[in-house]
Amino acid sequence: MYSKIIIVDGYNDEPAGLGVPPYIDVYPRLIAGAVWMAKKDVNIIYWTIDEVRNNIESFIDQARKSDLAVFIAGPEVPGKYIGGKPLSYREAEKLAFLLKDTFKILVGPAARYGFGIGGGSVAVERKILYRIFDELVYGDPEIYFYNLIKYGAEKAEPWKLRENYELANKAFILGAKIIKQHPNYGWNLIVEIETFRGCPRWVVGGCSFCTEPRYGRPLMRNPENIVKEIEQLYRFGARHFRIGRQPDILAYMGKGVGEKEYPEPNIEALEKLFHGIRNVAPGLRVLHIDNVNPGTIIHNPEKSIKALKTIVKYHTPGDVAALGIESFDEKVVRMNNLKVYPEEALVVIKIINEIGRHRGWNGLPHLLPGVNLLYGLPGETKNTFRINYEYLKKIYEEGLLIRRINIRKVSVLENTPLWMHKKTVEQLLRKHKRIYNIYRIKIMNEIDRAMLQKIAPINSILRYLYTEKQVGEYTIARQPASYPIIVKIPGKLPLRKIIDVRVKKVAAKSIIATPT
Repeated sequence: MYSKIIIVDGYNDEPAGLGVPPYIDVYPRLIAGAVWMAKKDVNIIYWTIDEVRNNIESFIDQARKSDLAVFIAGPEVPGKYIGGKPLSYREAEKLAFLLKDTFKILVGPAARYGFGIGGGSVAVERKILYRIFDELVYGDPEIYFYNLIKYGAEKAEPWKLRENYELANKAFILGAKIIKQHPNYGWNLIVEIETFRGCPRWVVGGCSFCTEPRYGRPLMRNPENIVKEIEQLYRFGARHFRIGRQPDILAYMGKGVGEKEYPEPNIEALEKLFHGIRNVAPGLRVLHIDNVNPGTIIHNPEKSIKALKTIVKYHTPGDVAALGIESFDEKVVRMNNLKVYPEEALVVIKIINEIGRHRGWNGLPHLLPGVNLLYGLPGETKNTFRINYEYLKKIYEEGLLIRRINIRKVSVLENTPLWMHKKTVEQLLRKHKRIYNIYRIKIMNEIDRAMLQKIAPINSILRYLYTEKQVGEYTIARQPASYPIIVKIPGKLPLRKIIDVRVKKVAAKSIIATPT
């Protein structure tokens, strides 16, 4: 029945998981793997939404000749991107209209938590999405697509969540080759790797805005299966990996997961995982992490330090431990069930600096913390902005480094506790719009720039950057990394080339450099 399927990667950005180029997340690989598991001769054609925009007529022609059109979407975490622009709700409406005679399926966080439309907004509800898509897969995609292709629509259950990783592990292996259809394949493509799903803080409800605790009890993948997946991806040409698709890498296989809010890090499991990756992918160029829960470090300091040292032993430099520090205002922390209070956050930032601030071969410190400041949360006052600024200033004055500070307005998503307070959030964002802009610029000018000057000093050399695009009189280049520094190079250089650069000038969010 099914012989041709088209996948449109509209990109996802969620608390655990990023699929905006140069990243490819788990969804395309799980879908392709499950389909090929059920029927190995199905022709799967993969498009990114940017490719669709650039060649809309060819895409529509292919999609109309396909049995299914699968859309991956969910920009749930507000962000700005250089590598691609996520599918918007309006674009989804337009494409759905053009494909009105093709069966259309929505997959990803948009199908489960509503279609995020940017920071400071309320997501489009799922009941509205049913008007433009024939099916919303708000369970796990490998289960739905395997049953759909193998047994037909009557056996496909879009709501069903996995109880274990048995089917997903097979789908990850079979679907690995879909990366060869990604436009960034062969140069700066970064493959996002899932270690577990769900947040250990599920036992206390988790943060008010976050989707991860809504999956329930965390479900872990064994190190052996993750290593096998990376071995297969490596065979197909992947050289850049991020162990980023989990809310806290320190909680991987941790003692007390599902029972304790802050489980003890499992040093042996992390050693087995990262050592195994290095064994099967000896020529990898990037091995980074993403999320680290600062509460895990505060409640398990000794084991957390050992865990972080294990990661630094095997990873590549330029890595970032993205900390869930959304506010330094104690009232906001308390009202939104956030992870750590401000003085605890300072302790965590200091620990990570002590372990990871030494420089590596690519010119950057090995591992530095990242901070997300989130505005619009219940409990916020005008004083919140001053408190956040003062703590960032204190961090800088104490000589500590933060690789990146993200300042965002919260996105209100369906099925999260914050959904019940969406009117309060909207009122706060309107009320504090002016002061938000004032402090965002103040932090950029006074903190971001000063931090970046320490991280990438004038005349220092940064290695292994890819030239990505040309903007005005500059060529934009970045290292493949968790949170790469934007480098502007005067002149128009050939794209998709590897270069080293010498830093000449530092701005708030970028640097100007010349090729060495």
